[in-house]
Amino acid sequence: MAVPPSKSERTRLRILDAAAKVFSERGYSGARLVDIAAEAGIQTGSLYYHFDSREALVEEVLRLGIERAFDATRSRVEALGPGAPPIERLRTALRAHIGTILAKGDYASAHARIIGQVPEEVQKRNYADQQAYGEYWSTLIAEAEEAGELRPGFDLYVVRMLLFGAMNWAAEWYRPSRGSPELIAEHLVSMVLDGLAAPPGGAAEASGGAPRRAELA
Repeated sequence: MAVPPSKSERTRLRILDAAAKVFSERGYSGARLVDIAAEAGIQTGSLYYHFDSREALVEEVLRLGIERAFDATRSRVEALGPGAPPIERLRTALRAHIGTILAKGDYASAHARIIGQVPEEVQKRNYADQQAYGEYWSTLIAEAEEAGELRPGFDLYVVRMLLFGAMNWAAEWYRPSRGSPELIAEHLVSMVLDGLAAPPGGAAEASGGAPRRAELA
C-alpha cells in the first residue's frame, strides 16, 4: 500500500500547482509570490518553508513542465505499438505535445510560456531536461525521414526547432474562442505534414481532414 503524502508534501504540491497556474497565465515577470501564495491558500512567507527562493520554485515548475509533456507525448506514441509507421508516430507526437500545452494542465503551458523569460542560469539548469526531450523528437523526425515519409534535404535540427517554436508559442496566443485544442492540433498537423499550398487540382482535391476557416471563428 502506498504511503499517503504528508501534510507538508501536500502543501508543496499545492504551491507548485498554484505557481504553474500563475506563471502560465501571467508570465514570469507578471507572477508575484503574493499571487502564488493566494492561489495556494497560504501566507506568502510560508512559501519559503518549501522553496528557498522564487528561482527554486520556478525551476521545479519548469522541470515538471518538461516531464509532463515528455510523459504525455511518449505514452501517446508508444500506444501506437512498435509497428506504427514513423510518420504516424510523428503525427501523434505533434498532437500530444500541443494538446498538453493547451489542454492538459498548467505545467507544460507555463514552461512553454516562461522558459525564454527566466534568468539565464535557470535556463541553463533546465537545459538537460530540454535536451533529453529534444533528442526524443529528433529521433522521431529522423525515423520518418529515413522511411522516406518526409521530403529529403531538410536540416532536421532546424525542423525540430521550428516545430517547437510554433507549438510552444501557442501558449501565448491561444484562447478557447479560437477553437478547441484538438482543432488547433489538427491545423498544426495539416500545415506541417500536408502544407498550406492547395494541390495542383485546386482546393477541391485537398484532404478532407483539413480544418475549415469558419471553425476558427
